[in-house]
This record gives sequence, structure tokens and C-alpha cells, in this order.
Amino acid sequence: MKHRIIIEYLYRDAANYKLYEEAEFSNPKNLSLKEFEKWFRSKLIDGLYFVPHEFGLTKPQFPFYNADLDHDWCEFILLKEEKKE
Repeated sequence: MKHRIIIEYLYRDAANYKLYEEAEFSNPKNLSLKEFEKWFRSKLIDGLYFVPHEFGLTKPQFPFYNADLDHDWCEFILLKEEKKE
């Protein structure tokens, strides 16, 4: 059985505008949700943030880039699993 890992995360710019995202993680080792979450949490910045492109994910983006407000960090919300046969 394949373990499909889904992440929910949030991009919040310096003006506190928010964009939510949900994406599927690549899980080539077919880790369980518990194993995957332990690994992923060990990679978080200050226990909450991560840079999406470092994990093959895209950063939610507002239509117009503002160098004073935009950055690369996203906030981790949760991981969930969908099992496939």
C-alpha cells in the first residue's frame, strides 16, 4: 500500500496577507505518516517554518511581487495521509 503524504501550509507576507496551500509530498521510501512527520519536523526552522522549494514544493505567490514584503518561508500547518492500493 502506498502512503500518499499531503501537506497543508501557509504563506504569510510581512503585511500579514495570507495564502494557504495544499500539496502532495514525494514519498519514494513509502514512509508511514508518523515516520514522515518525524523526519519533516526535524527539518523545520524554529519548529514551524520551512522553505517550500527545498522540498520540491511551490511557494504560494501573490500576483505582484513586493521586495519589501515577500520572502521564502512558509508556515507548516499539518500533514495528512491518503492511502492508495
